Amino acid sequence: MVLTVDVPDGLEQEIEEEVGRARYQNKSELVRDAIRRLLEEREKVDRKRISDDVMNRIRRAREQDEAYRLQEVKEE
Repeated sequence: MVLTVDVPDGLEQEIEEEVGRARYQNKSELVRDAIRRLLEEREKVDRKRISDDVMNRIRRAREQDEAYRLQEVKEE
């Protein structure tokens, strides 16, 4: 697949410098690597968000359970 991307001159210069430092064979390789890293980072953020959501649900459930137990003690 061919994809054409417009980038500002300053960014194009940085891309060329990275390729020139032999970190990448060509511009396409650099862009593919950048996209892979972006997607990996997004996946990490999504996993953390899901993990945080699960932990918050567990915390709320524990708080509700504790409140329920305290209410039972008061009623006795």
